[in-house]
Amino acid sequence: MGKLELGLYDVFTPATIAESPVVADVYDEHIRTAQEAEQLGYKYYFSIEHQTSNISYLSAPNVYLTALARHTSALRFGVMIYQLPFHHPIRLAQDAAMLDHLSRGRLEFGAGTGVSPHEFMRWNTPFERRREISEEALEIIVKAWTEDHVTYDGEFFQFVEVLTTPKPYQQPHPPVWFAAHSAASFAYAARQNFQPHPNNSGLNRGFTQNGDSGFHIHFSPSATIPGAASGTK
Repeated sequence: MGKLELGLYDVFTPATIAESPVVADVYDEHIRTAQEAEQLGYKYYFSIEHQTSNISYLSAPNVYLTALARHTSALRFGVMIYQLPFHHPIRLAQDAAMLDHLSRGRLEFGAGTGVSPHEFMRWNTPFERRREISEEALEIIVKAWTEDHVTYDGEFFQFVEVLTTPKPYQQPHPPVWFAAHSAASFAYAARQNFQPHPNNSGLNRGFTQNGDSGFHIHFSPSATIPGAASGTK
């Protein structure tokens, strides 16, 4: 039987950013909130990435999460989700592996296709091909974490013997979550042994605070951290 664990879901909306004339102060305050959540026994901290959008002012999540990692010691954290069509898969794999090391194995890797057509238009990325792009990207990311080098010949990405170091702190890699909005998404997550991250489900009910953020319930897949146990049984 799964163990119930609580996490904080934190979104940097325009209203949140407007709380201070200096954006740096907002980020600092939210890192302090993460520290308080850790002290209260919360297990997870998640935020969300959006590009060229006012849905979330977290366009460089790895930079922010690195700062958060260095100000916490037990909280597991991640982005729900990285919008894969907007990322170079090798670069994202390496950034995530480094972040996993800097947090000593506390990264939860959330991935998905993206859902806002206007974001794709501004990046000149085909919205109608987002699933195919994302599946290629995620296949490459897992290869980069688990293989000595990556050779890949896909429709959207091609690589020949790319070296990716270091490998993640968690072995074989951080837990992978995949945003699931449809039967096809759930089926894909199941085939790949990824944890589904449903937006509207009993597993992800949020108690919102001023509409900006909420507390969500998550069941984490297992991963191995050197010298410690991680995940739920």
